[in-house]
Amino acid sequence: MPFPPVLYYLISLSAMVTACVLALGLVKTYRYYFLSSYLGFLIAFNISGLLNLITSDLFTDMLTNIPSQSLQTIYILFGLVVFPLWAVAFYFYMIFVMGILDEEISPAFRVGYIILWVVLFLGFLTRIQFSLKQTNSAVSRILNIVLAPVIIVVPIALLVYLMIRAGRGSRAEGKKSLRIFAAVSIVCYILFLAANLIVQAGPSFRWAVPLCLFAADISPVLLLRNVLRKYGRPIPLETFRDAGINRFREMFQLSNREVEILDLLLKGKSNKDIEKALFVSPHTVRNHVHNIYQKLGVGSRLQLMNFVRAWTESGEGSAR
Repeated sequence: MPFPPVLYYLISLSAMVTACVLALGLVKTYRYYFLSSYLGFLIAFNISGLLNLITSDLFTDMLTNIPSQSLQTIYILFGLVVFPLWAVAFYFYMIFVMGILDEEISPAFRVGYIILWVVLFLGFLTRIQFSLKQTNSAVSRILNIVLAPVIIVVPIALLVYLMIRAGRGSRAEGKKSLRIFAAVSIVCYILFLAANLIVQAGPSFRWAVPLCLFAADISPVLLLRNVLRKYGRPIPLETFRDAGINRFREMFQLSNREVEILDLLLKGKSNKDIEKALFVSPHTVRNHVHNIYQKLGVGSRLQLMNFVRAWTESGEGSAR
């Protein structure tokens, strides 16, 4: 018995919506600025995935009488809609990965990212031109081979970078959990891509698509939530102040400005947010954040949150 199309779409959509709702819960529960970027990635990527599933389904069920060359042209033209969604989704993901590692994205890297996608888009337009002219030249074949792998590898490269950098520093709390999250996210990303291929195999395999989407969408969010529950629980700032912020400042020799920045860090603000709040330069913020980390012996916002929470709960700073 074939899998009903309506049920197929409803279950697939529910997997995507569930993942986004869970990510929205993380944004509301935890203060870290990079979680909004993770939510943005899920929304943009899942919209592109849903559009791709619909198009693939049309290929297999509704457009079977259209010549194969015309189908290929339709599919390539459809890519004009999905292409910018992927560019935006992966940019959000880059902010998330760099944020959870507490690393900044340099202006040069941002420009390089834009140039990469402009080049890819020009290549994609060239590929469309060859397809419309029904030309199977060497250039067309090279574009077929190069474009898709380059695009697909972007999030995998980011996650590999997360795995490598997650364990840096002597106080790298949660490094194992972050590496597991990165590894599982790579598998789930591949599974998400596989779901779009499975649907092209025909209606008899349609039942497997929602299962792939549930595993691919929800598993990373649940793992991320587990990491944050263990190592990134927000600190009630009133409790920290009541525990003796002056004593904390004296114990770790923090300046008044560093205490101000510490307060903003504990609120989950990014360096750019701190620049705007205190009307200081990026260089000044980086120096103060570095000094705070050095004095407390931490290397990231997750470690900072853990350290201050442990000090607050002990009341003696004995967790140092």
